[in-house]
Amino acid sequence: MADKLDRKQLKQPDEFQVVAGKAVQWILKNQARVIGGVVAIAVIALGIWAFSSWRDSREEKAGTALSEALELASRPLAGEAAPGEPQDSYATKAERDKAVITALQKVRSDYGGSRAAQTAQAELGFHEEAAGDNAAATKDLQDFLSSAGGDHPLRAMAQESLGYALEAQGKLDEAKAAFEKLREDGMPSHADFQAARLALLQGKPDAKAQLEKVAKDYPKEQGIAREANERAELASLPPPGATPPAAEQAAPAQKPPPPTSKHAKNAKKK
Repeated sequence: MADKLDRKQLKQPDEFQVVAGKAVQWILKNQARVIGGVVAIAVIALGIWAFSSWRDSREEKAGTALSEALELASRPLAGEAAPGEPQDSYATKAERDKAVITALQKVRSDYGGSRAAQTAQAELGFHEEAAGDNAAATKDLQDFLSSAGGDHPLRAMAQESLGYALEAQGKLDEAKAAFEKLREDGMPSHADFQAARLALLQGKPDAKAQLEKVAKDYPKEQGIAREANERAELASLPPPGATPPAAEQAAPAQKPPPPTSKHAKNAKKK
C-alpha cells in the first residue's frame, strides 16, 4: 500500500514545477506586457548610465577649467620669468588678479552645480579679499558657506576669510560672529585667538589676558601659540609717544628758567 502511494506521489508534479508552469503560462499570455516592462527597465538603466557619464564628463571638464583658472595666479609677471621661460602677458599683479577672478567667475557660471564650481566660489572670495575688494569677497564667501557642506575642505578657511573681510570693512561685531563659527568647523583655537586679537584691536583691558590664555590652552598649535604670545608682548608695551615709568624716574630735574635781562643787570651791579 505504501509502495503504491509513493509511486502515485512521484507521478504528481512538485510544487516548484507547478509554480514555474503557471509563471510560464502567465508570461505567454502577457508577452507584450513583459517585453514592454523589460524594455522600460532597459531604457531607465540606459538613462541612468548616460546621465552618470555626462555628469562625470562635466565634472572632469569643470575640474580642468578650475585648475587652469588657479594656475593663472602662479604665472610670473612680465619681466619676472627666468631666462628661457616664456614671459607672461600680465604687466602688473592687479592685472593678473583680475584675470584669475574672471576665470573663476566663468567656471562658476559654466559649470553651476558641480563640485568644481562650488570650489571656484570659495576661491573667488579668497582672491577678491587678497585684491582688496572685501565687499565682493564677503558676498562670495557667504554664498559659498551657505551652499557648501560641512565636509568641504575649504569651509574653515572660507569662514576665517569672511571674518577678515568683514573686519577690513570696519564691521567688527559681524567679524567676531564670523570668527566664532570656527568652533563649529572644529577650530576652537582659531576662534579663541581671533576673539582675543579683536579685543586687543578694540583696546579692551582684558585683551592681554585673553591672548596669554590662548597660548596656554593650545601649546601644541605652535603657530597660534606663538602669535598669541607675540601679540600679548605687544599689548604690554606703552602706547607710541608715551614715556615709560622708569624713564620718568631717571629723568634729571629741570633747571629753573634763566633770569630776565633786568634781573641779570641787578645781579651784575651787586
